[in-house]
Amino acid sequence: MKNFKTSEFQAAERRYLSYIFFLFGLSIMSLAPRTPDLKANLAVNNGTFGTLLSTASIGSIVMLLIGGQIVHRIGSKKGMQIGATVISLSFIVLAHTSSPFIFVIANILGGSAISIFHIASSGHTLHRQDQVGKVIIPKLHGAWGIGAMTSSAVAFLVAANVSIAWHISTLMVVVWILTIYVIEALDPSYPPKPSSDDAYRLTSLKQFKFKVNWFLSIGFFCGSIVEFTIADWGTLFGKEVMGMAQSTSALNYLVYLVGLIIGRFSIGWALKHGSEQFWIKTAGVVGGGGFILFLLLSTILLETNKTLAYTLNFLGFLIAGLGTSFLAPIFFSIAGRLAGGKNSLAVAQLSFVNTVLIFNSKFILAWIVQITTITVALIAAGVLMMLLFHFGKVGSKKRI
Repeated sequence: MKNFKTSEFQAAERRYLSYIFFLFGLSIMSLAPRTPDLKANLAVNNGTFGTLLSTASIGSIVMLLIGGQIVHRIGSKKGMQIGATVISLSFIVLAHTSSPFIFVIANILGGSAISIFHIASSGHTLHRQDQVGKVIIPKLHGAWGIGAMTSSAVAFLVAANVSIAWHISTLMVVVWILTIYVIEALDPSYPPKPSSDDAYRLTSLKQFKFKVNWFLSIGFFCGSIVEFTIADWGTLFGKEVMGMAQSTSALNYLVYLVGLIIGRFSIGWALKHGSEQFWIKTAGVVGGGGFILFLLLSTILLETNKTLAYTLNFLGFLIAGLGTSFLAPIFFSIAGRLAGGKNSLAVAQLSFVNTVLIFNSKFILAWIVQITTITVALIAAGVLMMLLFHFGKVGSKKRI
């Protein structure tokens, strides 16, 4: 970026930041459409598999506590470089291993790497957002969604003919090279010294003051549980419950992400036509309730009309994506407002509590799957999302 000015947000910088978030989504969601292959490699039951998947949260929880201090010391640039490298290496190991023990170690490292990359990239973006006096994060979240959707599309195209080992290894190497290049291209925008970015540390043991707003935190958990549950079980639902082919089952997560992206890019429009409170409640009832309804109908009709059953199945995942799409940005905005504008600290605290709650819920849902079916676990997540009709009152009644 030639003639770079700190006070200006140039088109080149916007593109490169979008690439950062796009590549982040492309990499960290690459395994979600191929969970059946991961499970087959490990040769474990659904309960054990879900428990193994949940271990990534351990790394995330630890890094959410200390990651801010690490990034503060080494800078956002090095934080993203380290995060991208460890994500790539750990995902390659996850795609190759048949050992549950090695899987757990790689999954914990992957979870911690995802968190440090998130802390570094989001902290830097908040820093630039304040420098240029312009909101730039929402569209970057949209770029992340497009990256995640692209990852699912790739999985849909190659799952039937390419092994998970070749697919993930090739993808991770390519994404790592591109990410390192883009991080370097953004070099003029980084603060000259890590210490100058002090106000934008997302996490730090010193910064955390555990005065948890439980109403807000539980509401956010109810709004995000469907996203995590679909990432873990959506593809397996298509394969094991609906009897879809390997590539077709990957469409469940792809369709969910289509809804997520449409909603993320429509946040501005939505908040002009309805308040935060209205959209949170609507997302809970329509997103959660619609997801449950269409999943149940699809399983009921599976034996008599497979085409209609598959169509209703995909419609359910699309509605779930639309419902969850703008909940995270809205809840983070509310958290920042309630914290007196201390946005980064509010995001960090809300993320930390949510990660702890998600970790426990993933473990519980894994054994719900084992004892009952994947359908029951997905419905349970949908029911939790419907509770937003109650927790929606945390939002503002005013339109923007």
